Amino acid sequence: MAGNSGVVGVLVAWLSVGRVSVLSAMEDSITFLHSSDWQLGMMRRFLGPDGQARWAQARLDAVMRIGDVAKQTGAAFVVVTGDVFEHNQVERQTILRACEALKRIEVPVVLLPGNHDALEPGSLWTSAQWTGHAPSHVMVVTDSKPIEILPGLEIVGAPWRSRRPLADPAAPGYAELPPAPEGTKRILLAHGQLTSLSGGMSDVPTIDQVALEAAVADGRLHYVGLGDRHSTTEVTERIWFSGTQEVTAPEETHPGNVLKVTLGADAIEVEPVRVGAWHMVEHHAELYDEESLAALEDWFAELPEKERTYVRLAADGSLPLPLLSRLDAMVDAQNEVFASVERWAKFWTVRPAPDAADLDALQLSGPARAAMEELRQALAGGDEGAGAALTLMHRLARDAG
Repeated sequence: MAGNSGVVGVLVAWLSVGRVSVLSAMEDSITFLHSSDWQLGMMRRFLGPDGQARWAQARLDAVMRIGDVAKQTGAAFVVVTGDVFEHNQVERQTILRACEALKRIEVPVVLLPGNHDALEPGSLWTSAQWTGHAPSHVMVVTDSKPIEILPGLEIVGAPWRSRRPLADPAAPGYAELPPAPEGTKRILLAHGQLTSLSGGMSDVPTIDQVALEAAVADGRLHYVGLGDRHSTTEVTERIWFSGTQEVTAPEETHPGNVLKVTLGADAIEVEPVRVGAWHMVEHHAELYDEESLAALEDWFAELPEKERTYVRLAADGSLPLPLLSRLDAMVDAQNEVFASVERWAKFWTVRPAPDAADLDALQLSGPARAAMEELRQALAGGDEGAGAALTLMHRLARDAG
């Protein structure tokens, strides 16, 4: 992989050709885009083979839409603050398709290695697949030396060198920096969880928010672009997580954006711009009767863009056997319509509430009726396994009727 200095020369020359307006406007303001956590090559097995393939392509499509946003906003460059790839052993096809997507971003792109694709031995950043196919306007940050990407504008990065750093992963990018020279703006690219947002749950060192804010206050930094948190998050006016370009889990509150950042002489403006197309939602249903089941059917019906939506469904309550069979059939059918509908096993506690009338309606006799009665009595005695067996037997008997 070429050193930063050689690539920077290419980028500066690229920016200089036909971009006089961008350079001359630097005295007033500069616009760039901030993204992170593309995690190309990520697997989501709950989507199934078809959904996984379409979602993987959607993540690449979102990268290409970042190129469209760059055109529309006049952005001078794009920064990606970590985890471009899911891991360092992604398939060759993933790397080559990423390179093709990057070609669709027609401004310089600066990539920061994160915890998923760290600059460790065997890193994909040094592989022939990457070095032989990466577009010339794409630069990988390999150290923490300030990079003058434009006259009066520096980028400094803190690339991860292993998946388990020993200290604050952002600190190498700015801790020893003097204040920026007069007339120069400085952008920090870093990756990791903030101490203030981790809830004490991180198993690796976190980023010190107080120290970051001090570096902004004393003029060492003018914008801090962070990655690792998949939801777009404003920490302060000048410290932001961009979030992932395409949703990866229902827990993410504001995914699927790229940040349009405009740095002025004294002011800053940050605007999330939607580039994602998928949705992942979590829904909890309380099911006790036909009305509550109909409400769940209506909820499914009202969701838009079903082919690009994953639903994680939790449910509790109790239903008569016919309604429980109807619930199973409904979820199975919706799973064919949506990208995926998953029964959330951890929070799926809908219990059968059978009575003699349910069994009479099936018109069973002999051993089959006796088995159903035995299971019903076992369920009444607290045997949860009997409930699952009873529901299955009811469904089989109904379908055979």
